[in-house]
Amino acid sequence: MTHPLQKGAIIASFTLDTRPIVEDEFIRHITRGDPAITRTGTRYIGKYFTITDDTDSNLNYFNHSFEPNCLVHCGIVLARRDLPAETELTIDYRTLVDASDVGTYADAVTGRVIKGYTARQTLLRTAAELIELINTLPDWEPAPPPDTDR
Repeated sequence: MTHPLQKGAIIASFTLDTRPIVEDEFIRHITRGDPAITRTGTRYIGKYFTITDDTDSNLNYFNHSFEPNCLVHCGIVLARRDLPAETELTIDYRTLVDASDVGTYADAVTGRVIKGYTARQTLLRTAAELIELINTLPDWEPAPPPDTDR
């Protein structure tokens, strides 16, 4: 990221130019090592994942952290805190992958296994984190358009 971001800023959407697939299909692709799925597949909501055939998409370059500076909720990526320019953007892959033993990753820093949360755990966890984030923002309401009588 080349410019600073404010806490709560929407950084990206994993739902743009994607198509949904169900979790069983996602796991079948991961088992086969399908590069389009392993590079772009992310949990969307519930048992749905989003995928794209564009494996070079810039949206796919977030690194993992067990203490990330970004939150992903239902495919939307938000800054958890103010981030200065040139900060590496990190997300918790456990909210993006399935809970099976098929698609596990290893954390680059600790070597610890990254295994996904279940669909229910992911939604409850990210929803709670989103509510907590929004509650810490001074004003998250967008300003009305200048030509309205409010």
